[in-house]
Amino acid sequence: MASPKTNPQANTTTGVPAKSEAAFPPFDTSTFSAQLIWLALIFGFLYYMLARHLLPRIREVIEEREATIKRDLQEAERLKGETDAA
Repeated sequence: MASPKTNPQANTTTGVPAKSEAAFPPFDTSTFSAQLIWLALIFGFLYYMLARHLLPRIREVIEEREATIKRDLQEAERLKGETDAA
């Protein structure tokens, strides 16, 4: 029976540092204040962009659509009345 061969490189280091017990970065209490500041800044910026630019355009489109639907319904009523009279 042959003896098992050993690999001389099997016991070398991998170059990967040992696992540290550091906290997950978002849960690291030393960075909470910076995270809260960035959260407030980004939230404020997004709120401003939505409130000043995107939402007014959406409101215009909805109002235009409602007016078109109302106008089309009135036209349909008028045409129906004309066909009933004929």
